[in-house]
Amino acid sequence: MVGLVHGVRAATDSGSPSVEARPLRPSSWWLEPSKLLKRFSHLRENSRSCDWYRIVDGFLGVDSEDLPLRQRFRTLYAELLSEPPSPSEATPWVRCHIQVQDGLPAHLVTFTAPSEVAIIDFLLALFSHRGYVEMDHAAGGWRSIALAGRTPPLLTARGAEVLVDARETWQPLIGNCAVNWVMHLQPDLLFFHAAALAIGREGVLIAGEKAAGKSTLSMALAARGHDFFGDEIAAVRTETFQLAPFRRAVSVREGPQAPAVEKRLAEKCCFTETFPDGTVRSRARACELFPASDARPQTLRWVFFLRGFDDRPHAEPFRPRSEDLRLLMPLACTFWGRSSRARIAQVARLLSNVHCYFLYPGLPEDTAELVERIVRSE
Repeated sequence: MVGLVHGVRAATDSGSPSVEARPLRPSSWWLEPSKLLKRFSHLRENSRSCDWYRIVDGFLGVDSEDLPLRQRFRTLYAELLSEPPSPSEATPWVRCHIQVQDGLPAHLVTFTAPSEVAIIDFLLALFSHRGYVEMDHAAGGWRSIALAGRTPPLLTARGAEVLVDARETWQPLIGNCAVNWVMHLQPDLLFFHAAALAIGREGVLIAGEKAAGKSTLSMALAARGHDFFGDEIAAVRTETFQLAPFRRAVSVREGPQAPAVEKRLAEKCCFTETFPDGTVRSRARACELFPASDARPQTLRWVFFLRGFDDRPHAEPFRPRSEDLRLLMPLACTFWGRSSRARIAQVARLLSNVHCYFLYPGLPEDTAELVERIVRSE
């Protein structure tokens, strides 16, 4: 049920706030989700405990009694910390509230937003490649997903309420769901898995497959004094093609870096994170690595598509054809509930208005110098 709390639309608890004495067995909690839901108190707004993050034009509030999730956001999105949105602002927002009760086998996640999203369908669409499947055992309108081949679900959801298994590592999935929801609420933006920066007044996008070198090249260019927008997610306005900053903590894989980047990484405090694909990467704040780098919005003029590594970096200009649109597909959240044809048409218009190059990277510093030379030659 959706209600109003101090002028903000909020999902209210559908169960009683009373706490039963008999504990639920961890192995069966997901078979009786409504019974477990009654063990949690009514959702109460507490602005003091909520961290707000500005994600381009939208806001995400994280109000978590689970300290690992709260700390994850404070670490990854420190540069996006913001004042809460004004009730008078017509800006998209999502609030994620996590309740933890000692002795219970699951935690309660409640999303509040101007409109609801079918959480299970949303997650299955966002992460179709990670092996999540829907289970058919939940009753009373609840739906569950689990990793293929595993019986206990990772989470069970009904409406805006989600019960997550306390024994599993659920924080990355819920965190990604919340961030993608905020991005989904911004239809005037296209979000890409790409690095973004500006060389002078020229917006530059660096696209490629996983481990292609997007972060390495974008950091090498930032270390040379160029404006750093982000190394994982790029935001482009559909009408003006303007790049908007989206600066999470940078992700650093093992391998060679530009000398200036290696020096700065050695001087700064980094932390490690294990990704869903099993790789371990270092994280560091962009503002600490590149304190002189700004993030002033600039119009996108150049897109470099990373190809295979070579001994010496080189680049080949090309004019995109219809079959090349797959090289720059937006994130799944931008397609959700919208016309795929319209979104693809926006990408086609974008690519027809920028300079496109296939880039074969070599050593990071040499590759950064090549990109500089190409952009400045125009």
